[in-house]
Amino acid sequence: MKNIISICLTVALCAFSVQAKPLKENTMLYLNMNSKAVLGNIQLNNITSFTITQTVQELSSTAKLVVPKAYGKIGQKPILDLLKVGDPVKIDLGYNGVYNQEFEGFISEIEADAPLVINCDDKMWPYKQNNWVKNYPSATLKQVLQEIFSGLNIDCPQVNLGKFEIDNASSYKVIQDLQSDHGLYSRINGNTLKVGLAYDFADLSKVHTYDIRKDVKENDLKYKRKEDMQVRFKAVANLPNGKKKTVTVGSKMPNASEKTLNFAGNFTEAELKEKANAVLAKAVFDGYTGSVTGFGTPVTRCGDCLKFIDEVNPEREGTYMIETVEISYDDNGFARKNTLSYKVY
Repeated sequence: MKNIISICLTVALCAFSVQAKPLKENTMLYLNMNSKAVLGNIQLNNITSFTITQTVQELSSTAKLVVPKAYGKIGQKPILDLLKVGDPVKIDLGYNGVYNQEFEGFISEIEADAPLVINCDDKMWPYKQNNWVKNYPSATLKQVLQEIFSGLNIDCPQVNLGKFEIDNASSYKVIQDLQSDHGLYSRINGNTLKVGLAYDFADLSKVHTYDIRKDVKENDLKYKRKEDMQVRFKAVANLPNGKKKTVTVGSKMPNASEKTLNFAGNFTEAELKEKANAVLAKAVFDGYTGSVTGFGTPVTRCGDCLKFIDEVNPEREGTYMIETVEISYDDNGFARKNTLSYKVY
């Protein structure tokens, strides 16, 4: 990147060295944490702390970074004079001089304080800033998304929206409403906007492995049997004529957790029930629920899959989709908290 000002702190506050828990029996690894953040034309090394949150349930990922007091000025200019909302951001983290890109997006808010706190949104940020007024006599989901998210490849199901209007709304607000009305989740992965049900986001090509007794810092996992999972789904079909059709599948127990699934299309009751049962089959399983916290590597992301190895209870081994990843990087270490969704296999 042109004109990047690179600054390396030598103060002890920002030179982290973390002792990891043993990843293999009788072996203790000492890993030096390293970070690199590029904000606009400034590169900052060894920031005090980062937190990054990625989740399939939300449209965008966020990051918060804390800049230590030592970065009060760059040359003769205060750092605040060199940063502005909308500047591009890249955050790389790693160990022993090896970096992985953890976040790419834009500055969304600058908190003028000491230490300086900078909030960032991912690539969805520019699509929160625009404004659309459109009237479609008849439209498909892909047709609308291709127009309001121009520049991105669109990966979405075939959905007929019928008559569709956008009245002074950003691209982000439009897709937020579509998610609410049709039960569709959306994320920007690279240069592709992927839209679908939450269960469509599992990337089977990216499977990470945790030995549950060696590679895990902490967990709140609970192993549950299929018969103990009291879950039901209310499936709602949003018909082209504006009416709705509803079926319910799953547990009939009064204390069951109930979730709503929205589908767009002229489905028969049998078709709607089939779709709801397909989701139910993924939501009810013998396996783990909850979250597990590992180290900075392997680099897990929401939508990836996490495979557990357990020598003590091999019957409990399995692979799960990761719904949410919360990344923390500070003087307590470098960690990734992975919240599980459904069992893939």
